[in-house]
Amino acid sequence: MENLVRLSRKYDIDLTLVSSALSIGYDMAEGNREVAEALRRTDVLRGYVYVNPNYHHESCREMDTYLAQPGFVGVKIHPSYAACPLGSPALSSLIDEVAERTTLLKVHTYAAGDALALRPEAERHRSLNLIMAHACAGASAVAAEVAADCPNVYLEFCCSLAERGRVETALRLCGSRQIVFGSDMDLLDPAWTLGMFDGARLSEEDRRAIMHDNAARLLGLADTA
Repeated sequence: MENLVRLSRKYDIDLTLVSSALSIGYDMAEGNREVAEALRRTDVLRGYVYVNPNYHHESCREMDTYLAQPGFVGVKIHPSYAACPLGSPALSSLIDEVAERTTLLKVHTYAAGDALALRPEAERHRSLNLIMAHACAGASAVAAEVAADCPNVYLEFCCSLAERGRVETALRLCGSRQIVFGSDMDLLDPAWTLGMFDGARLSEEDRRAIMHDNAARLLGLADTA
């Protein structure tokens, strides 16, 4: 936690949304518990409840336990680590449960098929805002096309892929209102993703939308433009 707080302050990041690597890779319940404990110790962090479609009832219990607690803002799913792809019945069923409990879901995406499979979920649950983590990596143009069709889909570009023009293409296809800044820290340094946006030569209006207004709207915070 200390390194996340340090990096947030270094890069003037007011709020950092976190989830647990322990939850994703090993123990969902213990990881969520650790996030809850971290949120009680600082006002810089906000949390996602991690859920796993292989453990449907347990995932519902985790959401019911933590979404009511201060600091938790939504839910996170990692389909590939759970070996349960987008579009599968188990994951669709769990997304139904998520939509009954919150308005924000972050889903890890790595390929064009992820974006295409997420489209019907966005269309079925129009009150659920879906963030495509990594914006499908090298298939971010497809992700942007889905976002253009689905106003409740947002792109988040942090990843280790070094490919020029991803942000510029998304701006052209879906516009800045459906892009949010993410860092993947402290696996990555926030400077990596900040550099993507600096290289895109954003207008001041687009920069404010991506770096502040869109997230503030999704999180229900005041001071949105």
